[in-house]
Amino acid sequence: MKQSKMYGLMIFTFLLLPFLCLQAVTTVGAAEQPSPLLRYENLQLSTGTSKDLSEYVDELSDLDEGTIIVRFRYSGSSFMSLFSLSNNTLPDSHFHLYISPGTIGSENRYQGPDFPKSNIHTRTSSVSLAENYVHTLALVVDKNQGYKYFLNGELVHSDQQSKIAFLDNIHSPNSAKLGKTERSSGNEYLFNGNIDFAEVYSTPLDDQYLLEITGQTHHESLENPLPDDAFITEPSSIFYPGFMDSNNYRIPALYYTMNGTLLAGIDRRVNHGGDSPNDIHAAVRRSFDQGETWETDGIIINAYPDQASNIDLAFTQDETNERIFALVDGFPNGAGLMGGFGNNAYKGTGFKEIDGNSYMFLVDQDENEYTIREEGVVYNQHNEATNYRVDERRDLYLDDEKIDNIFSATTPLTPYKTSYLELYFSDDEGETWTGPIDLNPETKEEWMIFLGVGPGNGIQLKEGTHKGRIVFPVYFLNDHNRQASAVVYSDDNGKTWHRGESPNEGRLLPNGETIREKDFTNHSHEITEAQVVEIPNGQLKMFMRNYSGFAQIATSFDGGETWHEEVVTEEALVAPYSQMSAIRFNGQIDGKEAIIFSSANHPNNRVNGTVRVGLIEEDGTYSNGETNYSIDWRYEQLVKEGHYGYSSLANLESGRIGLFYEATANTNMDYIQFNTEFLKWDRFGDAPKPSIESVQLISQGAISPGQPIQLEVTMDEFVILTGTRSLFGTLAGHQLEFTFVDQLGNQRFLFEATAPQLPPRSYSLTLSVPESLLLYNVYGNKLEDLEPIQSFNKKIAIRK
Repeated sequence: MKQSKMYGLMIFTFLLLPFLCLQAVTTVGAAEQPSPLLRYENLQLSTGTSKDLSEYVDELSDLDEGTIIVRFRYSGSSFMSLFSLSNNTLPDSHFHLYISPGTIGSENRYQGPDFPKSNIHTRTSSVSLAENYVHTLALVVDKNQGYKYFLNGELVHSDQQSKIAFLDNIHSPNSAKLGKTERSSGNEYLFNGNIDFAEVYSTPLDDQYLLEITGQTHHESLENPLPDDAFITEPSSIFYPGFMDSNNYRIPALYYTMNGTLLAGIDRRVNHGGDSPNDIHAAVRRSFDQGETWETDGIIINAYPDQASNIDLAFTQDETNERIFALVDGFPNGAGLMGGFGNNAYKGTGFKEIDGNSYMFLVDQDENEYTIREEGVVYNQHNEATNYRVDERRDLYLDDEKIDNIFSATTPLTPYKTSYLELYFSDDEGETWTGPIDLNPETKEEWMIFLGVGPGNGIQLKEGTHKGRIVFPVYFLNDHNRQASAVVYSDDNGKTWHRGESPNEGRLLPNGETIREKDFTNHSHEITEAQVVEIPNGQLKMFMRNYSGFAQIATSFDGGETWHEEVVTEEALVAPYSQMSAIRFNGQIDGKEAIIFSSANHPNNRVNGTVRVGLIEEDGTYSNGETNYSIDWRYEQLVKEGHYGYSSLANLESGRIGLFYEATANTNMDYIQFNTEFLKWDRFGDAPKPSIESVQLISQGAISPGQPIQLEVTMDEFVILTGTRSLFGTLAGHQLEFTFVDQLGNQRFLFEATAPQLPPRSYSLTLSVPESLLLYNVYGNKLEDLEPIQSFNKKIAIRK
């Protein structure tokens, strides 16, 4: 029955093609390819509009494999559906092919009565979809070969591991769309832009054809030659799937020690790539030649059992004794912030005060309370020593026999379910680590669910009244679960620690309102993961993640204890809601002190990693008499197209800079090094603009009234035609509309009008272009020089 229905559909589609302007965009491989089940062209979709394909729902829902090809040009920053099939009465019963600035993928969400709810999600983040460029994307779902994604002439992703499912896996679909996904829960992944054409085929198409058809929108490199004095290495994956028996890594931290050891710290995420609760271990890998080679094996700083975790590392070094510190978040089994603030971790420090001392408390299965005292001896609630003891690594002993770890799932004595700020240190260049030392009693408030690390680097102050102070950036959740940046600091080589106020303590808002760190409620005032840089006279600048689409910067005059009332939104530093890295450059650039800054270069998406150079300049004084330093963001350089998440910078030898970054969402953590001349490189030339090579009459000889008059417009490069795909002509006072009828190759376009009733003789034909006809090349540049059309004046002979 399905074969008969499909055969009838193919006949129907063939008959329908002329009326839908469904001519082929190209003749590439056309003879070898089947006809599409459906094809639409020249759609302009603003956010909220879509093309309804409901008439095809039944035919689409029969497909257990097939091919989707879409050529498009988009604007925006969110996830957008190109094509979808869904049941719009359910929140999770849909298939959609989607894009974002750094991702292409498809979701096949099943929700129905027959099977458990599921989501088969295949995607790649190793792409860069430049906004306003023209792209061609093809997805193949093949029952024998899995999933393949072709983009602009490349096979960019294949997946033979995921379960194979296509459009027949949607429960009772009733909606098909180009430009959005209809679902009952909202969030319809609205597309904004042009769809030049979209096709759906009932069979997997040939790889070579898809390489050719998507390759029509290949973007030639605009890159200029690298200057002779500029230096950059090829990226190398320091952590990757399979290394250290883990498939998932996140949160890079890079530090170059006084003795020339390069430390690359990481979250080793064992079970999956998500945050806590998860089995996450703090790990490090070392290089002794600035990252040219790395030790074969990684080093575990700490590994808690079960679903306990160490997450978000930051390093720094005390230059007075060469001790290396690592600050990290610790969570006992099942604790963390994933799943919503307050669901898997609770307000409190996990410590209680007894006789002026703070001790971690534990409870047994009957809710009897215990405390860990000096030498790790466990006391009961009657202030009596028991036979339990807890060592430095939180291992639990009974009568000197190890029986468990208090952060495990099986411990008979359980710690409070909250976050623990943990300090480790190494005196042998990161080979071995001592700790954890709990900082919660000194730095965390009972009203905080979370106090954690702004991952990357801490610093030791080199100038000013607080010279020698060790400073780590942190952030916390306030009494209303709003996030606020701060620092923790030590003035005695790491023996004792204090938390400074947040820049949100006494922060002056543009409307004149002042907020407080403990009780502000406005989501837009949150500042989170941060990095701290020392300015020449000992001032601190803190670069903070936030929701504005730019880095925000706070200034401290007292080593991080308090902050100036103004938090500056630095619009020269485009950055999404993601951690960023900032360091003081170890030298001068253009004769000035400088800051090096790294982040994704997009206000909403973690794509296109960019390193910027800011020159530090004196710019008057604050009202308190302190020098006001402005930062001239003089240079910026793209270092990684496509996905770019967290990153960490480090000064190396000879003025070189190391960069350790998330090259993929949670798998490959890559390292490069470069010099400042690379950052100054004028990397890209201007993208070409399209131009018209010729406008010709195709019709030969005299033409009778009612016959077609054909024009061929030849471009110098590939373009798409959007909007009103017509030219207007004037022939002996008659207004003609030359409509687009065919595309010949990549650059030739055929337009056709009907000859009017005129007496036999020759007449001059002139042309004009409607404002709504737009032509774009693959770089998104619009045709602006219309002179070859506007100056067209050719004779046409009209016969009887």
